Order: sequence, then C-alpha cells, then structure tokens
Amino acid sequence: MNREVVAHSRTRNDGGRPLRFRSAAFALAVLIVLPALGQTPAAQPAATPPAQSPPPAAQPAAAPPGPAQEPAREPAAGVPSAEKDEPQPAVQDVPEEKPPPKKFYQLEPYDVITLDKVNEHKSLKIMPLPFRQVPPQVKRVGKIRVRLLEDRANEYEVAWRNIDKVDFFEELVLQEAAQVVAEAVSLTTAGKLADAQQKYDEAYEFYQFLLRHYPHTQGLPAAVQDYLYLNAGSLFRVGRVEEAFAILEELYNQNREYRFQGGPQTGLAALERVGERLIGSYADAQNYRGARMLLERMQRDFGSNLKVVAEWRDKLIAIAAAKRDEAAAHLAAKRFREAHETGQEMLRIWPTLPGGREVVVEIARQYPLVVVGVSQPALTCDATSLDDPAARRCGQLMDRTLVEFIERSPEGGAYASPWGTVQQSADRSQLIFELRPQGSVAYTGYDLSRELLALANPASPAYRPAWASLTARVQVENVRRVRVHLRHPHVLPQALLQVRLSSSGPLGVRYQMVSQAEGEMRFEPTADRAAEPSPVIVERHYAEPRKAIEDLRKGKLDALDRLLPSDAARLRSDESLTVGAYAFPSLHVLLPNREHPFLANRVFRRALLYGINREVILQAGLLDKNKVEGTRVLSAPLPAGVTANDPAAYAYDEAIQPLPYDPVMSAILLKLADQQLGAAADNRQEPAPELKELVLVHPAGEMPRFIAKQIQTQLGVIGVRCALRELPAGRQRPADGKFDLLYVQLQMREPLVDVGGLFGPGGIAETTDPYLSLTLRRLNEAGNWKDARDLLHELHRLLYEDVTLLPLWQMIDYFVYQRGLTGVPDRPISFYQNVERWRVVPPVPQE
Repeated sequence: MNREVVAHSRTRNDGGRPLRFRSAAFALAVLIVLPALGQTPAAQPAATPPAQSPPPAAQPAAAPPGPAQEPAREPAAGVPSAEKDEPQPAVQDVPEEKPPPKKFYQLEPYDVITLDKVNEHKSLKIMPLPFRQVPPQVKRVGKIRVRLLEDRANEYEVAWRNIDKVDFFEELVLQEAAQVVAEAVSLTTAGKLADAQQKYDEAYEFYQFLLRHYPHTQGLPAAVQDYLYLNAGSLFRVGRVEEAFAILEELYNQNREYRFQGGPQTGLAALERVGERLIGSYADAQNYRGARMLLERMQRDFGSNLKVVAEWRDKLIAIAAAKRDEAAAHLAAKRFREAHETGQEMLRIWPTLPGGREVVVEIARQYPLVVVGVSQPALTCDATSLDDPAARRCGQLMDRTLVEFIERSPEGGAYASPWGTVQQSADRSQLIFELRPQGSVAYTGYDLSRELLALANPASPAYRPAWASLTARVQVENVRRVRVHLRHPHVLPQALLQVRLSSSGPLGVRYQMVSQAEGEMRFEPTADRAAEPSPVIVERHYAEPRKAIEDLRKGKLDALDRLLPSDAARLRSDESLTVGAYAFPSLHVLLPNREHPFLANRVFRRALLYGINREVILQAGLLDKNKVEGTRVLSAPLPAGVTANDPAAYAYDEAIQPLPYDPVMSAILLKLADQQLGAAADNRQEPAPELKELVLVHPAGEMPRFIAKQIQTQLGVIGVRCALRELPAGRQRPADGKFDLLYVQLQMREPLVDVGGLFGPGGIAETTDPYLSLTLRRLNEAGNWKDARDLLHELHRLLYEDVTLLPLWQMIDYFVYQRGLTGVPDRPISFYQNVERWRVVPPVPQE
C-alpha cells in the first residue's frame, strides 16, 4: 500500500486523525508546545546509591532532648549475625532475567552538592532541594538542611560558605541528554546513520522528560533547538525528508533567528535546502497536488524568506503552460485522445493556470472521453450474465434489452422498455406492448412478434425455457401494438424479457467497440452526435488495484468500476473523488463439480462448509473489521438485502441461519461421507473412491486470490488438501472445464427469475435434485406474490439442505470516479447506467 505524506499540518492529517510520530524528534516538536504537567516528577523506584558518609561540613541537625540513638550498622565482614546463623533452605539456581538498566532520568531524582576545598571537593547526593534555582550570592548565608540519598532518615546542616556548586537533578538529566546527542553526532560523522538515529531517538526521551516535568530548566530551550536541528539533518541524510522538514518548521516557530551554536548555519537555510528536496520529490513522483499544497503552506508560514517557494512555483507553472499549449495543438489537429490526456496532465500540475481550464472544457465539448479502470477485462459481452461481472458490464454498455430493470420496487423490480411501453393486464394473464415511433428506424410490431416467438422456440438460439413454458400465443393487433397471451398468470413476466433483440438494428445498440489493444478497449456511441454527445469510453485493465488507484489520483483515470472494501473506506476522505455503491450486492459462492465423487455427496459438501471460517475471512480479512451494512455471511446463494426490511430480500428466509464454523463437526461429516461412499462402492462391487487433492479455481485479481488462499489454508486444517489454480484475466471459468471447486461472484437482481438461470436447465449450477426442479417449476407458475415468496423460501431451505452451492457471503460492491464526472447515479444498478448522461466537466480547483 502506498503511503503518501502531504504536509498540511504539523499535528493533523487530511482525514482529521492525529498523526503517528515517525521519529522521536517529530514527537518532541509537538510536545514542546504542550503545557508542563508538573514541576516535580513522581517518585521513581530508588536506585541503590554508593555508600557515602557526611564530611565535616555536613553536621547532623540538632535533635530534640532524648535518649541517644545510634543508627543500626551492618555487621562487619566475617562477623556472624543471627540471620546468617539460621539454617537456610536449599534453593535451586534458577536463572533470572535481568531487567534492562534504567536510564538516568528514570532514577529516583536527587541533587548533587559539591563542597569546598576544605572538604576535599566532596560531592554528595542529596534528596531534592525545595528550591530549584541557586539563590543570588547575597542570599547564600547561613545553612541549608539536606538529607543524604543513602541516609534520608537523618537531616544534616551544610553552611553555604562550604558549598562550591549545586547541580539540580534536571540539570544532570540535561547533561546526560547532551552526551547522548554528542554520541549521535559522532556516529553520523562515522557514517553510521541508523545507529545515529537510534541515539537521537534515545535523546528524545530525555528531553521529553524535562519538558513534561522541568520545563523551566536553565538552558533547556537552546538544547532542544540544537537537538531539533541536528536530528533534522540526520533524518535528511537517511531520506526521511518529510519528517526533517516538519522538525525544522517547529525549530523555526521556536526561534526564527536560530543559528547552530551561534555560527553561520541557520535554521532558515536548512529549511530552504530540505524544502527544495521535498518539493522536488513530490514533483518527481507526479504528486503535484502535494507539491502545490506544500508551496502554499511555505508561502503562508515563511513569506518571502524562502526563495525556493517562488522558484518552484515558476517551475510548475511553466510545465503546466507547456502542457496547455500541447493540448491545444492536439485539439486543433483532431488528436482528441492525446488532447484529453495532455489537458488532464496540465490540470494536475497547476489547475489554476490562466487559459488552462478553457482548453480542457473545449476538449470535453468536442470529444467527451471517459477512461475507466477495470479489474477484469471483458472477453464477451452479455448484459444478462449472472456470474461474469466483466461480461455483464460490457453488455450493459453496448446493448439495450427489450425490457430493462430500472429500479427496485416493493414487489420485485420496476421495468421499462426503450421501444415503448409494456403493461400487464389486471388478471396477470397478458402482456401488452405499445411501440413508439423511433425516428428513422423502422421497428414494428411484426418485428417484435418474431423476436418473442423465437424466445419460445427450442430450435432458436434465442430460446428461453421459462418464457416458452409461459407463452401461449403472440398477437399483432397493429403495427405498434402486440399482445402476448400467457398460459397462466405470472407475477412478473416482464423480468423474463431482459434479452437483446437480434433484429432491433442500431436502436438496440448503444455503443460499439471500435478498437482493442493489449489491456485496453475503446467504445464509441452509435447515436448521431448532438449538441451534447455521449462520451467515448475507454476501458483500461489493471491487474493491481494499487496501480489503478495511483493512476486515478494522478488523473490518468476518470473512474474505477470496482474497489476493494478497504480501498473504498480510505478513498472516501479524498475530496477530489466520489465513492459510490451499487444498488445490488454480489453473492460469493463455491461451485462444486458434481462429477467428482466426493463433491457429489451432500454430506461432504456440508463438511467443507463447516470447515471454512467465513466470518473471519469476511470481517477480518476483507473488511478489516469495519462494519458494512449489507455485507454478511449467507445460508444460501440468495440475496439477503442491504438494509433491514429490504424488499429486494424477498427470496431470503432469515429464519435459516448460516452454518457456523465448526471444524469438529466438519471432521465428523468428512468421516461419514467417506463411509457412505465406501458403502455405495461396495454395493456396486467397485473400489471405494479416494479423496485426493482438490483443485480450487478462481478468477484473477487480488481479492479472489486472497479468498482462495484463505479457503485453501482452512480446508487444510480439516485434512482436505487443496491446490489453487488462477484463471487468465477476464475468464470466470476454465476453458478445459477442469475444476473441483470454482469461486464465483454472482449478482441476482430479480431472484424470482434469476434462480431459473442459476439452477434450472442449462443454468450455471443446473440441479438434478427432483425437489429443487419441482420447486423451480412451481415458482414459474406462481400467480401472486405470496405464493412466489413461499416457494422462494422453500427453495432457500432446499438449497441450504442440499448445499447445491457452497454459500460464502454477500458483499456491497463499490466504485469511484473523479469529481469532474457528472451524471453518475447515487446507487446505480450497473456501472454504465445512464452513461449517455455522463459529462466530463473539469472541476473548479478548491485546495
């Protein structure tokens, strides 16, 4: 995953979340501005001090009258004590882990007084003094009372005249910090940059301690500023330019006139040098937005103090101006594609360039072009495909169907026809078509009747079994009116007519593919160009989602047809993009090959389902533990709806719960299936089948690859070995038909009719179960919605018990497009819904 660093603010990122400090000094730069948490640190566990005795200058303070007391003394070496004379139990030598040594600031705080020559300049560690600054000379008279760190029970008096120096604990910590920084500088000089950075991080802990507990320590501001300067230089040398720049910004805010140790090296000069490198790195990576935002901030914060701001601003404007002129030249020469791409480059570099937006608007007017990144290339085009997302996307772009699903309704979908109107009679026994005039295209009721009869003819390539069983006769009442008589009432016969008509001519073709190169397909509209022409569509295949998102952000793409859930959540924070969700979720299943003896066994299929932890793969693996409404594990391959009480979930029975993950039950069922197959083989006097390695086939792509790998691992836990086979890009099924399990992504908009295409004759998972077949026939004969729902719930129960398909989960699918692409519905049924209304309008820059 690419990580971009855009320096908007020193403390927050674009999404408003606190930045994680990527170096100690960067954290310190923020810590400095926090209020002090207290003057005196909390007591630390005492470190054992070396033995020391008070010198003559330190006399015990006068004690109140009372019996003389002598402090207890340790027994002399070799002199037995009562404790030592007692027998001790035998103790086994157990190696103990030694805790890491404490750093100086972690010790119990103490001060140090250094006495005069008379007292041999002896240094005494004492408990912290009540004052934290040495009084002026005139006030240093008389005596002070101290307690030795090693003998804190007794109080001593020391005359000021006998004290040469007082070192407070915070000053000792500051000295230690300076020593650590000095070691870091030495390592940097020796070229050991990684070790040097560790030392700088260690020094940060000292300064953090002082800033929190002793913010008024003398010399602390200057020491911190030197530390920031040196650490920024170290980070700059190892390529961590963003952090180095942020640290230098904080240094500038603390001291605008900073000079390193009073010499010629200034903080402003360092900012100039690091800023030059940082802007250049953004420009080299074509992150022009980041470069512009950094320039804006530098102009705001530093004004004219940094020459690099004006220099880079002029550079970027010059590059953008060259692109503007190049785009205009391409447009004049009718090289529309080159003009489009060059104009988009210009907008990415400097969107407010004078005259730039006007050129791009004119390009969009003359030749509207939308470049779409796709996760799977379309090898075929079929708008009605249930299991091929790419074919479905391409088919919906190219062809119109006789009847089209336009929106969801309380009872099934709402349908309309591009050729006119289609209505069902009140008794649900007839369909009436009223064709409207289509300009220069002559499409009459006689043409339509031939198409409808072909759908009911088993000898026709257009044959639809469900329509054939429903249609009694087709009557042409006049050149514009056709009436279809049904054998029995049907709740939604329009749904059976989502088919491409062979004789519709150009009226039924929205787009045509005009060119196909490696990884790219170009589609142009077939309608005559009007004042507002439909856009030209270019589909560009990306095998890696990261690369597609990178090109989208660079402006090389206008949209992506599909996003991983984690990417969708991340891109929502990008104000230049719009993330949308499709109206219908996708259903993810495993299709078993019934020719395999074990997979033909229902008990074995159920054992596999028990052995796959679907909830973990979905929630932890795909959603990164984010809750997404409508995404859930399924008990059968039927849509469960997106929201509570979703009318689109009319086929799903919520009373049937998905099988839980239970590897123990899985193992039991695997054994039972093996016994059943062995017994059946004995009855046939054949050798019992042996479970060998299964082959799990999946489409190309990051998400299918991840899911297949997880299933492989989990099946291995229950003793079912599984090999993976990835299909070529765009393929959903192996050309040779060889697979044991096939990972499939389905989409069912209208379960009432889609279950027939899935489980009926010629379906993707054609059933041989007589009960399932009977339920499908009865469903096609349902005359009202109550009966239809009851039969679909019965179908749900049968699919659950038979494990016809291994249901995994349903997922909400996402897409994303540039803010300048308008006309895209909020929750489209398909990606290219309303594509004729798409308009490419360069957005007004808002940064």
